[in-house]
This record gives sequence, structure tokens and C-alpha cells, in this order.
Amino acid sequence: MKFHAHVGVVETRDEQTLNEVLVIAKMEGKLLARLAPNLAVLEVDDAREVLETLEKLGKHPKVMR
Repeated sequence: MKFHAHVGVVETRDEQTLNEVLVIAKMEGKLLARLAPNLAVLEVDDAREVLETLEKLGKHPKVMR
């Protein structure tokens, strides 16, 4: 078991959206955990990369820090 003090959580409205986001950002193999069908835990830098990828595509996700 790993303990991560600094993680990023990506939450989407549904499982399909999360799957698409992870594929687009090339993060599907970097998941630390999937807490629910629409909730993924990533290293904080990987979560930041997901955010940057979405912004480059003209998406504006809600970010909570």
C-alpha cells in the first residue's frame, strides 16, 4: 500500500466523461486509485497535467484547491 501526501482528485459528472478525460490526457495508466466510477486519484503533477490538457482543448473545468 502506498501513502500519498500530495494527490490530485479528478471528478467528472459520469464514468464515461472521466474515461474520456483520462485517455485524452494520456493518464489512464497513471491512476493511483479510482474511488468511484467518476472519481480518480492521481499524483498532483499528473492531475495538473490533466487540467492543462483540458484547458488547451478549450475546456474550463472547475478547480478546487
